[in-house]
Amino acid sequence: MDGKLYRTMEFIMKAFILNLLWLVVCLPMLTIFPATTALFAVVREWQKENDIKVFSAFFRHFKANFKQSFVLGILWIVFTFLLIGDFIITNQMQSSLKYVLFAVFFLLSIVYLFVSITIFPVIVHYQVSWKDAIKNAMLFSIGNPHFVLVSLVVIAGTVVLIFKFPAASMVAFSIASYLIYAVVSKGFHKEKKVQTNYQTAAE
Repeated sequence: MDGKLYRTMEFIMKAFILNLLWLVVCLPMLTIFPATTALFAVVREWQKENDIKVFSAFFRHFKANFKQSFVLGILWIVFTFLLIGDFIITNQMQSSLKYVLFAVFFLLSIVYLFVSITIFPVIVHYQVSWKDAIKNAMLFSIGNPHFVLVSLVVIAGTVVLIFKFPAASMVAFSIASYLIYAVVSKGFHKEKKVQTNYQTAAE
């Protein structure tokens, strides 16, 4: 019992420190993407090796992934505004084409949401360029929608928890990231297993 209590307290302390670092580094707004990438990178390292120094690991990953994540952040902001603008313009149309465009933009929004959820785990897991990260996140989301939906439930649950208990925001974001990476990484392992079996069969 003492061992379990110690591990639980250690987990909560690491989650608190990681959560606090993420919140502080996100304050300039433009650093949200690099900070979130560092958050998931630390979570990945944490799940592979429990004994990590959260503070140094966070800033190491923040520095290593800053340029790539910053570019992605700019692209995401631009695409978000374009998508919102498309909905506004389409809503003002009078022709029947309006409903077709609404359907197209709605499907595009779903893909955008799914990719937004998986892009950070993909970046830190595969360590690829931002172009390949977007492509891999899109392919993963389409091929493994159940993992994305579970992650979406985690995000929704986190939002509800924070609204009901604001104090939970001190650990909620890092724990949610921990759970999301744990879920999405199952998809990564599944894909790797399928590729290995395919290569073995081909040989």
